[in-house]
Amino acid sequence: MNDAPFFSVVVPSRNRADLAGDCVRAVLAQDHPSFEILLCDQSDDDAARHAAERADDGSGRLHWLRAPGRGRSRALNAGIPRARGAWLVLIDDDCLPPRDWLHRLQDEIQRAGPRDVIIGRVVSGPVGPGMAPPPAILDEPHAVDYTGRVARDLIYPNFAMPRAAVTELGLFDERMGVGTPLPGGEDNDFGYRLLRAGWRILYRPTPVVVHLAWRPPADRAALKRAYGMGQGAFYAKHLAAFDLFIAYRCGRDVLATARAAAGAAVRGWRSERRGHLAFLGGMFLGLARMGALMARGTPPRAKS
Repeated sequence: MNDAPFFSVVVPSRNRADLAGDCVRAVLAQDHPSFEILLCDQSDDDAARHAAERADDGSGRLHWLRAPGRGRSRALNAGIPRARGAWLVLIDDDCLPPRDWLHRLQDEIQRAGPRDVIIGRVVSGPVGPGMAPPPAILDEPHAVDYTGRVARDLIYPNFAMPRAAVTELGLFDERMGVGTPLPGGEDNDFGYRLLRAGWRILYRPTPVVVHLAWRPPADRAALKRAYGMGQGAFYAKHLAAFDLFIAYRCGRDVLATARAAAGAAVRGWRSERRGHLAFLGGMFLGLARMGALMARGTPPRAKS
């Protein structure tokens, strides 16, 4: 592949105007020649739109769109069909890429096969006073290829896929995702669907984004509970299809989290114990809520 691919960078955002503006500015500063950015905004006001307009460099690459409803999955699903690129690149609005990010992705794509997607490194930004490290970090030094049934979640906010992946698998499950009653799990579900369909997920450490540390430690338990709910929802969806591998993963996670909570209690690590218990409780709640949604026949995507 000698020509530079045209990238569509899709960024979901809701009520985080300053973060959205900084993310737009960092993407527009890329030294790659062929890309656009779609800011899929579900905010309650126009602050994020105005922040993006202030960050706009006048190149015509920025496209703001009002995404309907609530939920990160719905925002992504609104932006992806409007994207023009051969490759779709998904990041969150609290992530900042360096200037060579898209060039690094291009290097990996040129070495990838036709049924490969790319996951890049996600590192923590500086953790200031009163702040906690960001939760979604994938900072591993060596490249890894994942195929088949993998007992870990692999989709992080530095994800590039050819349009053919969405054409084949469909969009994200809108019953899950930040901003919904099941606040997470949509990425895990999409990655698992990719692997089951025979796609490879390639982790490559050279395309990097920085996940900003902007949440206080007091948010940790609530965030762990939300992640647990998303994980439980993801498990419930595939348990309903009698997926024995997911049954194994779910049971393993319950046992591992319970053991971690017990170990933290023995050591007197109260914050860690609360976090593990919050995740475990959230997972059971997510299993129940997704089960109820499926029993009512709620579809994976809203009708347009």
